[in-house]
Amino acid sequence: MKSLKRYIALLALTAIFILSSAADTKSWKAVATEMQGILDDACSLYESGDAEKAYERVNDAYFGHYEVDGFERNTQSRIGGSRAGNVEVQFSRVKGAIRNGKDKGEVRAEADTLIAMLFEDAQKLDPPQMSWTELAKTLNEEFDEAAKMYEEGHLVTAEPKFRKAYARYYGKSKFQENVIKSLSPEKDREIVDLYTETKNMIISRADKTLTSKSIKRLGLLIEETSLSLTKSQNRLQWWGTVAASLMILLREGFEAILIVGAIIAYLRKINQNNQLEAKESGVSAKEVSLRPVFNGSMLGILASIVMAIILIAITRFGFASGQGQEVVEGVTMFIAVAVLFYTSNWMISKSSEASWSSFIKGKVQTSIDKSSMFGLAFTCFLAVFREGAEVILFYQAMLAGSNGSGIVWAVLLGIAASAILLIFVYKAIIVAGKRLPLKPFFLATSILMFIMVVAFVGGGISEFVDAGWIVPHVVEGVPTISLLGIFPYKESLIAQAIALAIVLGSLIAGLAISKNKAKKAA
Repeated sequence: MKSLKRYIALLALTAIFILSSAADTKSWKAVATEMQGILDDACSLYESGDAEKAYERVNDAYFGHYEVDGFERNTQSRIGGSRAGNVEVQFSRVKGAIRNGKDKGEVRAEADTLIAMLFEDAQKLDPPQMSWTELAKTLNEEFDEAAKMYEEGHLVTAEPKFRKAYARYYGKSKFQENVIKSLSPEKDREIVDLYTETKNMIISRADKTLTSKSIKRLGLLIEETSLSLTKSQNRLQWWGTVAASLMILLREGFEAILIVGAIIAYLRKINQNNQLEAKESGVSAKEVSLRPVFNGSMLGILASIVMAIILIAITRFGFASGQGQEVVEGVTMFIAVAVLFYTSNWMISKSSEASWSSFIKGKVQTSIDKSSMFGLAFTCFLAVFREGAEVILFYQAMLAGSNGSGIVWAVLLGIAASAILLIFVYKAIIVAGKRLPLKPFFLATSILMFIMVVAFVGGGISEFVDAGWIVPHVVEGVPTISLLGIFPYKESLIAQAIALAIVLGSLIAGLAISKNKAKKAA
């Protein structure tokens, strides 16, 4: 219970920090425009023969705006992780074309593709420049002028005024498209039918009073529709923010909770088997303490907050922090690879009943050794720390520029819902750990950690690519699957292939050794 209270207190502290660090930002279109100017400058420099300076300018766009301004994290949380990964790959394509001395036209084409992607994402991230109610109000003003023209006998000019106002503010402004998507095709058909009827009345020179009333009726219908559309989309946006907030913590926290939960379940399994061994041998058994694991996890949360504070503070003084962040994440991933690989092998070596009995007797039926316990605790620390700082930065980017407290509450609700789901995941791991036999449980836990080793290797290489430490060779046709650490880089794919071979070899060798020990014991 005390550990749970500490976790809640730390999560509350994290939420307070996220809210306090969020700040207003410019529109995403403005950010994309700034990046466009920098990328155009890079192309000009390359065309003039200064490839080194051109490369630096592309990094300026990436680190100074895509990273620091929160464009990347908003793309990941609101559009999709794969999309953000594809944009990062395109940045790498531009830099690779410059580094490899490609033709000026090829560099320009890669830069133009990147610019188009940035503006496409900015359009999705930015709210409409005019609200639907503002569009309806402007449309009504145009309709009023058309009705006045018709009433005064300016029949020739009234029809184009009416038609162009409808086309500009309802048809071409995406008003109509959103009515169909967010309300219903029937509502759009009602508006279109009334518009067609009114236009025919103007063309056929119908009664001025009736025609004027029809124009105003259409304007009123569109105004009422704009209110319904705004209400509907605000509701959808609010729940969309809840879903995005939920997915951030669920996606990033899932890996951490799997590792921490598996280790806690593993230690409880030790205690469970200790008690059985002690009961059979007639001696008392001491429980293995879970405190180091809980402390390691809480230290991971604290370290995440500190790292996020440092990164956010540094971004206010210069964009170089974006590169530093990528390096920190990459190094942390490779440390996690080493620790997870060690821990997985250790678990595999104790997977057979014979090996476990020998291990228990060797430790005088008390606990695991200090070095192994430190390794498990450090694994939990890295699992939480690696994801924690990134989660905070995701939420900070999401809240930056949020208009009103409604979005804040949506984010908090998403965090709360995700925390509940992660608790269920944790409980499921603990229950599975109690019910599964020793060998399948140890084996499943080890395989899970081995999979994460391969994923982290790919993710770590990707971070170094983003930081500019590695100049990648892009492999066409390979999808970006960030969850599995798969990126279309030759370097990361080769590294993952090597890691997979080592992991499989280690797994096979571990199982063989465990099997031989079991035979000897028999």
